[in-house]
Amino acid sequence: MKGIVFVHLLEMVEKEFGELLLESAIDHAETSTQGVFTSAGTYPAEDMLKLVGSLSELTQLPPSALYQHYGRYLFDKLFLSYPMFPPEVISNAFSFLASINDVIHVEVHKLYPDAELPRFITQHHDEEKMILEYSSSRRMSDLALGLIEGCLLHFKEDVEIQMVPLQEDGTTVQFTLTRKP
Repeated sequence: MKGIVFVHLLEMVEKEFGELLLESAIDHAETSTQGVFTSAGTYPAEDMLKLVGSLSELTQLPPSALYQHYGRYLFDKLFLSYPMFPPEVISNAFSFLASINDVIHVEVHKLYPDAELPRFITQHHDEEKMILEYSSSRRMSDLALGLIEGCLLHFKEDVEIQMVPLQEDGTTVQFTLTRKP
């Protein structure tokens, strides 16, 4: 995983839970880097699992809730990091989400050629409803859910989200987004 994802996680934890909890989480997690991450670095996904697991134990919050919360936080950080979005992509949340694989991830690969990104396949997209399929060997669909929620908050759109696992191992999940009247 790219270091920027770790750097923002540590930033969020320090802001929302404090420096002492962050230090305890890092010590307890026993990551491959002892908690030292750089934005441009690449680190094992297991380090994220260890950090979130450690945070879960210390905060008594389930990992799924932590991933989802972090995803909401992370969206704006990533959005502001990549100001090169074409106007049609940033017109609304559905357009933005529909562009993840063909526009956004293409740009991310230009910056980070070795990045292993999840796939978001748009199965349906109109003004009222969108169906996205998320697939990743990392099984971080709760983080994806949080990122989608962060996108909806960013664009100030009121949308109901349903998340349905398509594979028992969590590698593929379907998100159905329906605009509220």
